[in-house]
Amino acid sequence: MKVHEKEHSDFFEEEIKKRNIKPTIFLPLWDLLGVGLGFGSTLLGKKAAMLCTASVEEVIDEHYLNQIKHLDNTEPKLKKKIIKFREDELSHKDIAYEKGATKEGPYSILDKIIKTGSKIAINISEKI
Repeated sequence: MKVHEKEHSDFFEEEIKKRNIKPTIFLPLWDLLGVGLGFGSTLLGKKAAMLCTASVEEVIDEHYLNQIKHLDNTEPKLKKKIIKFREDELSHKDIAYEKGATKEGPYSILDKIIKTGSKIAINISEKI
């Protein structure tokens, strides 16, 4: 998973530079909150840590699907990359469930919190 995430990050950082796009001013905050979320969910145990991965990947899947739908044929390379990255994220989600992620009981609340926070971060980043 780490290799895929680095590949995704490197690609999008390069695209941002190449296209002269100003990244969100909240990027340092998202980095900090992401580390905190990962660390905090690990403190809650393996099921919570795996659920954290699965929940984030489900939001990213939805985000990538929206991007794929909005890309027209003028960006075939970008579209192909996002399709590949979405497949990677779906694989990560499957691994998380195989390793113990669950939405049963109190974990359903954690799932909703993680997904809501992730969606809010995406929405803010698209605007600011």
